Amino acid sequence: MSLQTSGQQLFSGALFHQWVKSLPQRWRHLPPYLRLYAALLIAVGLLFQLTYPIILADSDMWYHLDGGRYFWQHGEVPNHAFFSFIEPQRTFINYYWGFQALLAKIHQFSGYQGLLVLRALLFTLTTLLAYRYIIEERNRNYPVLLFLLLFIAYFTLIEGRLANLRPHLFSHLFILLFLYILERRPAWAPALPLITVVWANVHGIEYPIPVLIGGAYFIEIIYLRLIRKTPGGERGWREALWLLACAPALLLTPHGFELLSTPFTVSPFVSLYIQEMRALKSELFYSVLLSGVNLKVESVFPLAFFFCTFAIVRGLLDRTLRISHAILALGAYLLLMRGSRFVWEWALLVLPLLTHFAASLRTPHSERKLLSPLHLLMVLAMCLPFISMAKRLPQHTGYPFDASNAPVGVVRFLQQAGSGGRLFSPPSTAGYMHWELGPDYRIFADLQMSLFNDLDVYALFSFYRDDNGIQRILESYRPDYIAVEINNKPFKQRIDSVGRYLPIFTGDKQVLYANRETKPLIAEQYELKLVNPYSLMLVDEKSELEEHIAELASMLEIYPESGRILHAITRLLFDNKRFDDAFIWAERFVEAHPEDANSHFLLGNIFENTERCDQAIEHYQRSKKYSDETFNLILDNHIGSCHYVLQDFGAAYKYLKRSVNPYKKKTADADIYQYAFSAFVVGEADRAILLLNMLLQDAPLPESEVLAEARKLLATLAQQPDYTPSVLDWIKSLLQQNGTMETENAPNDG
Repeated sequence: MSLQTSGQQLFSGALFHQWVKSLPQRWRHLPPYLRLYAALLIAVGLLFQLTYPIILADSDMWYHLDGGRYFWQHGEVPNHAFFSFIEPQRTFINYYWGFQALLAKIHQFSGYQGLLVLRALLFTLTTLLAYRYIIEERNRNYPVLLFLLLFIAYFTLIEGRLANLRPHLFSHLFILLFLYILERRPAWAPALPLITVVWANVHGIEYPIPVLIGGAYFIEIIYLRLIRKTPGGERGWREALWLLACAPALLLTPHGFELLSTPFTVSPFVSLYIQEMRALKSELFYSVLLSGVNLKVESVFPLAFFFCTFAIVRGLLDRTLRISHAILALGAYLLLMRGSRFVWEWALLVLPLLTHFAASLRTPHSERKLLSPLHLLMVLAMCLPFISMAKRLPQHTGYPFDASNAPVGVVRFLQQAGSGGRLFSPPSTAGYMHWELGPDYRIFADLQMSLFNDLDVYALFSFYRDDNGIQRILESYRPDYIAVEINNKPFKQRIDSVGRYLPIFTGDKQVLYANRETKPLIAEQYELKLVNPYSLMLVDEKSELEEHIAELASMLEIYPESGRILHAITRLLFDNKRFDDAFIWAERFVEAHPEDANSHFLLGNIFENTERCDQAIEHYQRSKKYSDETFNLILDNHIGSCHYVLQDFGAAYKYLKRSVNPYKKKTADADIYQYAFSAFVVGEADRAILLLNMLLQDAPLPESEVLAEARKLLATLAQQPDYTPSVLDWIKSLLQQNGTMETENAPNDG
């Protein structure tokens, strides 16, 4: 065979098709590369889940941990607000007690790392079941691309729901397991009642879902066997009997028949304060959102909704719509109307309909080259999930738990310096608080919608924003401590008007107040007399800077790694040009937070202002690794200025060209002059002339020495455009002004 002939066969796909024909018959309907791709995608997804830390996006996982701890300590299902001081005591049907018990036991033995492994295991099993379910519907006459896109869509949906550990992850797995058994492995039907028992105890509020699935297939079996009298041996009847056995299995929980009322006791007002219970926005149905290369649930849902609706209409028109699939789809659409929380249940319940519809589309038997536009689309679709996960992987967070959103400082203070009591905590972190501080401290309420009523939750929110709301809670409960978010600055005036509460600590996320009547010793010892806990750099005119910094430093004795406090002390000293003192604190800031952009920026600022530009550039470059695009421009400006001082005008021009834009905002005169001079040195005379004219356009009277030098340089350029002056001649006067150059600092932390 000639080289030319081999090349033609390779690019036409003939060699590939010959290889496929050599495979066993049972493998021919499924291209091997599809198996390999699915295995690789699931493996990379598993690695992503193991690498991505648990974050405090909401505190649900932590109140589940606390409930599980209570179960193992007391030997009973926590069916009341054991962590709360609310009166009267609130009780509920704890439909997720099994999940809580499992979570707490895993954390007890292996901490957050064990919880990561559990999350990764749930992800792997769920995506593997989705793959098996989707791909087993296909034979060699059905389109590969459609099934591949279907798998990628469901991979995205499953992976997009796994930020925190919550019981719904088990429900998603059990939905797929039910469908897989009933559609693909009917011989496994005896396992359905056992799965139902586990499901009812792990996430019992979702029992209508197994009822819907079981009912859909039971009705279909009865219809086919009794009305259509379709032959099928004993298989259909056996499945029907096992489905019936799932009904009593639902009652095998500590709650028995009481569980049945749980899904119907959820208040209609819950959507007003829990975002995922809100109705889907209309644009979600028709707009495909792709943020950069990030593939999200919002990217997949509109297409899936469109094809699902089309599949239903198509099935009704050509009478191919199965009874079970129609019932599942109807139930899924009803669930979707209840809120965005049920997007995942909808997607899983319509999976049988979508795979059946995809299987009805035949691949035309025409010769197609290997490198066709269809193959290009396939390759792009296959790459997108990998790129999306790579882009979303955290670069500088804690592991296995990223505590950057957690009120670690306040928790640390209460654990070390507090003496127990009643704590009023913001709703976003309430679950985390009673997990970390219980049982010594009790909170008012968290966001367990089945435990606390609508008025409880309203009181929790109104406490932090309304004068009357504060008064009513304080009169009724007299909490010992109050935690408040640092961005809630109006709260300071409200709580000061009460008079009984004093600020005693602030961390990176929250401010802590103590009741001086119930905790007089703590209030007296730790009261913040000089520091405004919401604005750490705001120094009172009547106090000395040293006293202010000393009070800030006293809080570091309890929370030494507080980035917010270290940043404030460093900035205060830097702004007062006490560079030697600031250097000590900046080093401590960098040591505590080596992956914080501000820590390296401040240290670089100190080096720059003490004529150590080489070291300044090093820390500015490190800061760029952890900063966003806007802050990168500020860093580039400083790096360019440092290169200018070091007489590296090529590098100075590179960075200043990237960061200085006089059209966009007011720019320091020194920066524009450095940019112009660097442009002149590297041969960009036209750019230098324009920049110098810009500088002189806004020149004040009398002119500064920098502006005088700008006029001299502009005159030189006008008279001798081909003349390149000595570098030392032109920068001599500028270096004399270096100490007074205006610098840009990082955004103030308030």
